[in-house]
Amino acid sequence: MFGKNKKRKSQKAAASSSEWEEFNPKLFQTKDQSENYEEKRMHNRRVAPGRPLTTDAYSHFENYGFLGPFIEQEWLKVISLNVPYYPKLVQYFYNNIVYERNANGSIHAFKSYVNGVAMRISKNVLAQVLEAPNEGKRINSYDAWNETHFTRAKQIQTVCGLDEEEDAQGRNRPSGNHLTVQARVLHHMLSYNILPKGGHRETVTYFDMELLTNLLLSEKVNLPYLIFNHMLTAAESSNMNLPYGMILTMLFEHFNVNLSEEVGLRISRQEFYTVSSLKKMGFELRNGEYVRVNNGHGGDDDDDDDEGDEGARDEPMGEAQSSTPPITLQRVWERMDGMYEYMGQMSTQMTGMHDYMGQMTAQMSTMQVTVNEMRDEWRSFSGRYMHPTTSDHHHASTTNEENVDEREGGDE
Repeated sequence: MFGKNKKRKSQKAAASSSEWEEFNPKLFQTKDQSENYEEKRMHNRRVAPGRPLTTDAYSHFENYGFLGPFIEQEWLKVISLNVPYYPKLVQYFYNNIVYERNANGSIHAFKSYVNGVAMRISKNVLAQVLEAPNEGKRINSYDAWNETHFTRAKQIQTVCGLDEEEDAQGRNRPSGNHLTVQARVLHHMLSYNILPKGGHRETVTYFDMELLTNLLLSEKVNLPYLIFNHMLTAAESSNMNLPYGMILTMLFEHFNVNLSEEVGLRISRQEFYTVSSLKKMGFELRNGEYVRVNNGHGGDDDDDDDEGDEGARDEPMGEAQSSTPPITLQRVWERMDGMYEYMGQMSTQMTGMHDYMGQMTAQMSTMQVTVNEMRDEWRSFSGRYMHPTTSDHHHASTTNEENVDEREGGDE
């Protein structure tokens, strides 16, 4: 028995030694990061690079008002970014994130480690790299759920183009096909570049509605805050697509990460937004304006959506473009990625609902205590100053009779 235990210990030690030998200080700062990379299967996580516009599409989108909100927000660099991206480095970036917290526990910055270079990411750093000011409303899913900035009716009125806020009362959360043309195009571009999704681009979350409402009403939104928080969400998730492939290239260059020996990918021509993308979304130019002609479940730029989001047709730089369509299994995986991400969003919303219900329960408990106190005070007041009760009448009558008996007996 002793010999077997000794043998097991030696095997375990050998395994640990082997694992430690696999630790690469160029890729990880700690052994925990190396083990986390395997446990979370980061090498299988797909990267969402972003989706820019072609030169023709840029002019066309601008002429028909689709870029106006992005211009007002100073977000043009993000939606126009067209640089190589590096999937393996993106995976290491998210795997190696370590939080920096304030005294109250909130995360104000985080550190990561890529190709032997330590990076400290804050909202100010993102603002510098993205050329977008670190100012404006700090929107998050909790505020969107709790209608912190706009009521639900106001959100629906704005994104659906209703005349009055009252017209939106009682309506359910809309889908992409219920949005105005401008709101639908903005939502589609947001789902690739600002809050990347793995699919289900026809789904409009409460967070989406909050963001769209601010953009359409020209309310300044803090882009570095949005991207910072979405990065943290991706790092915490075990299945979410890894966002901002091309933005991270800009960050790597900002911190002088050596990219010369890395294999960079570029999105293919078909993955850009083009003038024809509007038609694929279900819109048609009539009498100088775009109108919806799609009444079904399309309108989602489906060809680009299925094949473009996670780099299914990404090509190494310098290689000829392949005309071979993605295999069916690839499409299945993309849809599953989208479902996982959607479930994560629903989980976040449910957490918000749980917190909200907890607040409501606490308020109801406080109200109950107040009602009980008011009831006790009323009873005390009525007993002292209002008409006597039946028992009080009986007590008074008995006392009077006793007094009469005493007086009569004394006279005798």
